[in-house]
Amino acid sequence: MRIRAEQLRPRTDSNQVIALGNSRMSLLPRLTDQMTPSTGYHFGSAAAPGTYARCWYYLIRSVDPAGRAYSAVLVPSDDYDELDRKEDLENRKWDLNYLLARLELRDLLEFPASYSDPAQRWAAFRGILLKGFVYKRDVQELLLDPRKRFEEADIRKRWAEIAYTWVGPDDSLAGLEIDWQRRTARYPERLTPAQRSSIEEILAPPPPDAGRYTAYFRRWYGRILEHYSGSTTKIIFLRLPRGPIPPPDHAQKSNSAVRELASRRNVIVLDEHLFDSLERPEFFMDALHLNRQGMERFAPMLADAVRKALGPPRN
Repeated sequence: MRIRAEQLRPRTDSNQVIALGNSRMSLLPRLTDQMTPSTGYHFGSAAAPGTYARCWYYLIRSVDPAGRAYSAVLVPSDDYDELDRKEDLENRKWDLNYLLARLELRDLLEFPASYSDPAQRWAAFRGILLKGFVYKRDVQELLLDPRKRFEEADIRKRWAEIAYTWVGPDDSLAGLEIDWQRRTARYPERLTPAQRSSIEEILAPPPPDAGRYTAYFRRWYGRILEHYSGSTTKIIFLRLPRGPIPPPDHAQKSNSAVRELASRRNVIVLDEHLFDSLERPEFFMDALHLNRQGMERFAPMLADAVRKALGPPRN
């Protein structure tokens, strides 16, 4: 639905910017469109919740097969230093489900090989070759309740409008206090169990950095750059607001994927402190996601930064 909405988005000129990312990418085209008279650029979003850089490469390849449709592609980063976290991005089994409709026989080697787990490699290889193995659950649920499934699928007709008019949640973490040294939090009484759980997750000590995340992002950021190697499209990296309270500082990793790619001719890396002003509890709905107030500030800030980075739009 994300891809279809972007493919059907009306375009009056070539000054188009597309945002990749997951649920943390809070760019709302409804807001950036209001700035088009001053920025000269039109923004779209192919950000899909639950996805990371491997998915972003295959998604942008589907949205822009020729690699020439956009003036810029926005690629978000949680942290330019890409420190390892608990989740194993390389072996995320759900990536196959997200991408199955986009994967082709030409991906039969590269996509499975991107997993280090032999079981995931085989599942990916088999899934591309025989897609019914992955679609099995969908078929079962269709047979269990056909009417319900068709009613749920009907949202596709209204998806573009729903996504465009979405305003975001009003939930706020105002009053939250975090002691990063002790890794403890003081919660406002009104917070829900889900909000508290999201905060507890970010308070857990991270694993030692072994470079796993950097290797993952170097591979897939590189593939996105390769897709646009023959065009004038700029790849713009931005660091998202990290959370409701800024995490403790750490040593800068000079060999991170973003920092190494910054010297490429078609790469722009925005100031990593661009959104520091949004790292406040009142602008977040949980430990990772901006609320309505945060989104309404984030989108114009990003549009303005992109305009400054790209310069005047083409005639």
